[in-house]
Amino acid sequence: MKRFQTYSSGMDALTKAEEKLLAEDLPLIEKAVQVSAKVNKTKHATRNAHAKSFGFVRGHFIPVKNDAVDIARLLGGANLGIIMRYSHPNFFVTKGVWEYPIYGCSLKIYNKSEPKSAKFPLVNFPVFVTNSVGKFLKIHIRANRFFIALRRNYILAALKAPSLLWSGMSLFFDFQLPGILRNVLKFFDIERQFLPTYDFHSVGCFRFGDRVGKIRLKPNFTLPVQKGNDLDQAELLKDFSSKNELSLDFQVQLAVNKSKTPVNNLLKNWREKHSEFITVGKIILSQQDLSEYENLDYENISFNPFENIPELQPVGRMQQVRRKIYDVSVKTRQTLNQKK
Repeated sequence: MKRFQTYSSGMDALTKAEEKLLAEDLPLIEKAVQVSAKVNKTKHATRNAHAKSFGFVRGHFIPVKNDAVDIARLLGGANLGIIMRYSHPNFFVTKGVWEYPIYGCSLKIYNKSEPKSAKFPLVNFPVFVTNSVGKFLKIHIRANRFFIALRRNYILAALKAPSLLWSGMSLFFDFQLPGILRNVLKFFDIERQFLPTYDFHSVGCFRFGDRVGKIRLKPNFTLPVQKGNDLDQAELLKDFSSKNELSLDFQVQLAVNKSKTPVNNLLKNWREKHSEFITVGKIILSQQDLSEYENLDYENISFNPFENIPELQPVGRMQQVRRKIYDVSVKTRQTLNQKK
C-alpha cells in the first residue's frame, strides 16, 4: 500500500520578516474593502480579490467510496449540499464581457442535517507564479495602495503604479526563474472557454485528516467546449443551467514525500505517476434558475477555507498568508454589507 505524507505544523511556518510584511498589509486590505463599493461602483462592498461574480450554482455532493479521503466522515454525514461561485480574480468589477481567462470556482460543501461545512477556493490554473511569500506580500501591499488611491483620484493612483509594476517585475529576479517563466508561458496560453468546462485546482494544499493533498474539480460530462473572446460567461452560465444538469468530479492528489510532492513548491505540478488524482465525491448541479441567487445574501457568502474544521484546513506557507488576508477581508465586507 502506498505511504502518504502526514501533516506537520512546520509546513506552515512564516519568517519574522514575512510576518512583518503581513502586518503591514492587513490594514490596507481593510481599507481596500471599505472603499471597494465606490471604486467598483456597486451597491455593496466587494471582495479584495475575485470581486467579479459570474453567478452562483447550487447542487448536491455525493461521496465516493475510496481509500484516500472520507468527506462524509469529516463532515458528519453523507447528506451534503453544494454552493458554488464562479468568479474572476481581479479586485475590480469590470463591466465589459471580455477579461483575461483566469477564473475562480469557490465551493462550499455543507451538511444539510447539521451545521458543518468545508470551503475550497479553486482556480483554473494549477500552479502559482512564485514561491516567495515576501515578494507576494510586497505586490499585494502595493496593489492595495493603488486600489485605495483610485478612490481619491486617478493622478494619485498613477503615481503609485510604477512601484506596483516594479514589485511585479521582481518575481523574475529569482533563482527559480526557469519554473517561473514556464508558468508565465502557460498563463498566457490559457484559452477562453465556458466556465464549467475548465479543470479547477486548489492554490496549494489542504489537510485531509492527517494527510495532505491538492484538489482538482474535473468536468464529468461530454459537452462541446465553447471557446472565444466573445463569450458572456454570466449569461452563458445562466442560460445553460436553466436547461441542463452538470456533473463534476471532486478529486484529491495526496502528498507522498517532500521531493516528489513538495507542499511549499507552488511552481511545480505534482506528477500523476507519483500520486494520481482520486475521485472522492461527485457534484451534481441540477437544472436551475440562477437568477434566484442574484442578491446580497449570496454575494455576502464567505468561502474562507480557514473556517473549515482542522482536518480540512489549508496547508503551506503561502496559505498562512492567505489566512489573515481572508479573515480581515471577510469580516470587513460582511460588517459593511450587513448595514445595508
